[in-house]
Amino acid sequence: MDATTTERQRQILHLIQNEVSFETNTSILKNIVGQNEAIKKLMFFVKSHSPATPIPTFLFTGSQGLGKTYTAEKMAKAMGRQFIEVNCANIQTDKEFIEGILIDLVAGDTPKTLLLDEAHCLSSKVTNTLLTLLNPNSSNKNHLDYKGWLVEYDFSKINIIFATTDSYRMAPALLNRCTEIYFHLYSNPELYKILKSYMKEISIKCNRKDISWACRGRGRDTFVLSTYIQRYCSMENTKILDVKGWTAVKEIFDIYPLGLNAQEIKLLKLLSKHSPLSCHNIAIRLGVNERNVESELEIRPRELGFIENTSRGRKLSKEGKKYLDQIKLS
Repeated sequence: MDATTTERQRQILHLIQNEVSFETNTSILKNIVGQNEAIKKLMFFVKSHSPATPIPTFLFTGSQGLGKTYTAEKMAKAMGRQFIEVNCANIQTDKEFIEGILIDLVAGDTPKTLLLDEAHCLSSKVTNTLLTLLNPNSSNKNHLDYKGWLVEYDFSKINIIFATTDSYRMAPALLNRCTEIYFHLYSNPELYKILKSYMKEISIKCNRKDISWACRGRGRDTFVLSTYIQRYCSMENTKILDVKGWTAVKEIFDIYPLGLNAQEIKLLKLLSKHSPLSCHNIAIRLGVNERNVESELEIRPRELGFIENTSRGRKLSKEGKKYLDQIKLS
């Protein structure tokens, strides 16, 4: 072994110093409500992970509010790992990622799960660094040459999870390093179960189907709705949400049938009069920007089949017309 090799070995920075345990508590994942397909795959990887078969690099995709961050945190807990969440919009340079994330946050004695949220915002420089770290190989280790150090990334001690709603905006080479886990919209029975878990002390005595639709297919919306209901019940000094109370909550927060909100109703009414319309024209008429239309206003109506795309722009579907007719009569 020559002097140069010896010197480089002395300069290896092992991000995780100690050996790690591979004991798991998969009941933590089993207790998650919904996302059965995703949980089934994650359970497999958690149960089978070992020094020889470490946890792969995951890409969590799907719409907003479907439990990607929550599931990543529970997965880390199931493996006995420390959970670290970072928004990719806040890291633009190699220095910010290597020194601010890997060395300041990940390095230490305990294994880590690093969630890189909004992964489509990754800069090209950070992406290139990640391509080096996450390159699969038989040793399950990679080294990054940085300022005279060899930063060691050990797949058996660190796992990265990317999360995004826009995976198509990520570098194809980085996507190829990932195992994709897709998160679907929740069913109404699942949403009702989640809602009840947030409101254990409140008895629901109103239309179960109506309140489930108001959760809008998402765990995040379900949590927000639970805070509205609990606040209302506290104000009224009651532990029961009856028909009168639910009607009051819907009126306060402009909750329409199937859980649509006032802005989404305005969009449907606009399309009923003027469709087809381009996203640009919709934005002008509603006084918002195009990003608001694409990433907020039209998402839920599209999921319900109320809006269609044509070569000339967005138009109201037959189901959308039926819906508007129904709310006029109600």
